[in-house]
Parts: sequence; C-alpha cells; structure tokens
Amino acid sequence: MKKVVFLMVIAIFVVISCEKDDILPVDTFTRADYVGLWSCTEVPLAKNQYFDCEIKIDNNNESNIKLTNFANLSGTAFAIVSGKNVVLPKQTINGNTIEGYGTMQNKNYITWRYYVKDNTDSASYNTNFNRK
Repeated sequence: MKKVVFLMVIAIFVVISCEKDDILPVDTFTRADYVGLWSCTEVPLAKNQYFDCEIKIDNNNESNIKLTNFANLSGTAFAIVSGKNVVLPKQTINGNTIEGYGTMQNKNYITWRYYVKDNTDSASYNTNFNRK
C-alpha cells in the first residue's frame, strides 16, 4: 500500500512539474501577402509558357483575390484565400473554363495546379508564380 501511495505522489509531482512545450510558429498568410506582380512559368505537357500575372485584393469579398491575366488568358479570375491555400473555383474567362488550386510556399513563390478548357480542347497545368 505504501508503494502505491508513493508512486501516486511521484506521478503528481511529475505532472505538476511539466512545462508546456514551445510551439513553433506556423507561417500564416493573408490576402495582402498575395498582392503584387508575379512572373509565371506554366508547364503543360507540350511546352512551357511564360507570362506575368497581377494579384489584387477583391474589395467586394473579404476572402477573395483577383488575378489579372491568370493562365495568360488576358481576363481577370478570382480565387479564394485560406492561409497558404488558394482555391480557383470553376469560372469562365474569355471563353475558357478554368478551375484549380494553389499553395503559397513562401511570400515570393506560389505553386498552382489547374486546367483550362475551351470549346475543343482541355489541358492541365502546373504553374509557378515568382514575385517580381
């Protein structure tokens, strides 16, 4: 019985003396981190394509950004920001349907995966955005 009480007292002291582990900070990104001019490298199966894209805050929606010249389509797309992840909902730009997602790797680099479909053809792309 004395051993049980002794072990319980030791266990209580161990629990009480424990400190919280330090939690490492996690990068959190806001819409403002995406804003700027980006140099884009689009990699389809057939060829690479290079273009610029500008990202702005969508003032009409608190979680959206606007992407001018996304996928080199000359129009403006919108995407939904959730920290480092960006969702590009299905939408039509200049007769082309696009849909996909992106991930902000750091404040100067975003990777995208999306498809572009017109009336006759569809292609998937992996695109890297580098801040200019």
